[in-house]
Amino acid sequence: MSIENTAFRIGMIVGAVCVGIITGLIPLIVGLRKDKTGLAIGGFFSCLVSGLLLGLILALPCCGVFTYLILKEKKEEKPDDM
Repeated sequence: MSIENTAFRIGMIVGAVCVGIITGLIPLIVGLRKDKTGLAIGGFFSCLVSGLLLGLILALPCCGVFTYLILKEKKEEKPDDM
């Protein structure tokens, strides 16, 4: 099968998008449960784009970095009004 085949190219793109979505769901779910919506959505879309660029090679480390940032960062505390 050659890379010039249209079906092969479509399969590569669909596979890359699936990898990006699956790895992006991890920081999305973790971030939404920890009330860190910005990091959750940013992690999802960065995993999606990195999955398109280099597949699992880049999407997996991106997923790990965003999940680490979500779990590491402490939620900002609001001062109590007295």
